[in-house]
Amino acid sequence: MGTIKINGVIKDMKRYKKLVGRVPQDDIVLGELTVRENILHSARMRLPSSWNDRAIQDYVDSLSACLSLTHVRNSLVGDARKPVISGGQRKRVSVGIELAAAPMAIFLDEPTSGLDATSAASIMRLLKAISRLGVTVIAIIHQPREDIFVDFDQLLLLADGSQVYAGATEEAVPYFEDLGYQFPTRSNPTDIIMDIITGNGKQYSSDAEKFGGDTDSLIQFWYGNGQYGKTNKRLSVAVNAARSHRLSVNSMQSTAEHEQSLHETMKTRGASWYAQVYYCCKRALLQQVRNRTSFFFEIFVAALAGLVIGLSAYSSDGHLFSGIYHPPFTMMSSAVDYKSAPQLGLLSAMAIGKSAYYLGKVMSTFPRITIAALHYTVMIGVLATPLMSFQDMYAANLVYFYAIYGLASIVSMLVKREDGPLLAVLLSLILGVLGGVAPPLSQVKKWHMEWFWRLSPGVSFTEGYWTKMVSPRAYLWDVDVASQSIGLTLGEFGKDLALILVIGTVYRLLAYVLMILFKKRQR
Repeated sequence: MGTIKINGVIKDMKRYKKLVGRVPQDDIVLGELTVRENILHSARMRLPSSWNDRAIQDYVDSLSACLSLTHVRNSLVGDARKPVISGGQRKRVSVGIELAAAPMAIFLDEPTSGLDATSAASIMRLLKAISRLGVTVIAIIHQPREDIFVDFDQLLLLADGSQVYAGATEEAVPYFEDLGYQFPTRSNPTDIIMDIITGNGKQYSSDAEKFGGDTDSLIQFWYGNGQYGKTNKRLSVAVNAARSHRLSVNSMQSTAEHEQSLHETMKTRGASWYAQVYYCCKRALLQQVRNRTSFFFEIFVAALAGLVIGLSAYSSDGHLFSGIYHPPFTMMSSAVDYKSAPQLGLLSAMAIGKSAYYLGKVMSTFPRITIAALHYTVMIGVLATPLMSFQDMYAANLVYFYAIYGLASIVSMLVKREDGPLLAVLLSLILGVLGGVAPPLSQVKKWHMEWFWRLSPGVSFTEGYWTKMVSPRAYLWDVDVASQSIGLTLGEFGKDLALILVIGTVYRLLAYVLMILFKKRQR
C-alpha cells in the first residue's frame, strides 16, 4: 500500500474531488443529449457558482473548439446500438465532460480502448497538450503504440500489482537493457516491455535464470537494489524544485497557505444544491423528451391496463358490490361470499452531490406518472363506471403510480437492466397478492402478518377504493359487516392516500441508500 501526497503532505484524495477529473474506461456520455449539452451540464454543475450562465456557455464553446468538437457540438452522441458520432469523438466528449470542471489533475482509465490507431494517437496528442497547460494527466494504458508511448513524460510499470519501474519514459528501455533484456532493432519497445512485466520476457533475456519469466524477481530487484528509493528521491527532488519555484513566484508562501488556497478554491467550485437539483431534473426531462418511443409506450401500457380492467367490469354496469340488506329486507339479500375477491380487487393488482442527482431524477418522473395515471383512470372510469368521483379515482391512482415508480427505483438498483422486466413481472404478481383481497386481510390478520401486507401500497389502495365505492350504498347495504368480513377499514380515504405517499417516498429513500451502498462496493 502506498501513500498519496498533496503538495508534499499525505492527504485523502476524497477531500480534493472537486479539483480532480476522472474518465472511466466506458464512455460516460448520455446518448440522448448533444455533444454540447453533455459538456454544458458538467460545467454548470461543477464550475464556480459565481460564474453566470453566459460565461459558462462561452467557456464550453471554447473547450469544444479546443477538443475539435465544434463541427459536431449540436449532434446527438448516440449509443453503441445507434451511434451518431465516432468512437474517437465520444472519447473526446468524455474527456471534455471532465475538463469542463477545470480540474488541476485528470485520471483516465484506458483512454485509447476500443479506438483505431489514428483516433488513439489523436486522443493522446490532446492529453499531451492538456498537460502542457499545467493540468496533471495520469492515464492507464495496457497496450500503447510506440508513438503513444514516447508521449508520456513519466512511466509507472506494474507487475502483478507491484512496481517494477517508475521514472522517465526515455529511461525505461535502458533500465531493462541493464537487467539483461535485449530490444531487437525495429521492434516496438512497448510490446517487449509488456511481455517482460507479464512474465513472458524470457525470449528477450540474456540472463534467463535471473529474469527469464519470473515477475517476482523483477519486483524484488526493483525494491531490493535501491531503485525504488532512487526513483522516489528523483521524483521528490522534482516536486521540491517545482514547489520552490512556485514559492518564489508567490512570495514564499508557506505550505499551510497553499493548503488554505486549495480549500478556498474548492469552496467556490460547484453549483448550489438547489441548482444541481434543477439541472439534473432538466437533463432527465430532456432525455425523456428525446426518447419519445419509451414515453409513448409507457403511456400506452397504462391506458391498455385501464382498458383491460375496465372491460372486465363493463358488463356489471357499475354494480361492483353486492351486500346484505339492512333489516327488515335482509331475507332479500343474495348469497354473498365476502372472502372471494370483489371486482374492484383487480384494480389493486395494477400497478428513478448524489442527493441532488437522485432528487432531480425522481422529480423528472412526475410528469410521466401524472400522464400515465390519467390515461389509466380515464379508461377505468369510462368502462367500469365505479361509484366514486373522477377526482377521487384519479387521486388514488396517481399516488399508487407514485408508489409503484418508487418500487421500480429499488428494482433498478438491485438487478441489471436486462433482468429488470422479469423482476417487474414477479413484483406485479406479489403486489396483487398483497392487496388485501385474495387472501382477504381478515385471514392475514389471523396469520399475524398484517404488518407485512401494510408495507405494500396495495392494502391502502384497496381500502381507499373500498371506502369510496361502498360508502354511498351504506343506506342500503350493511357495509360494516362486509368490511369486517374482508378485514378492510372504511372511511379513511385521505389517510389511505397519505400512507401510499409515505410508502412511495420510503421506497425512493431505500433506492437512494442502495445506490450509495452499491457505489461504495464498486469502489
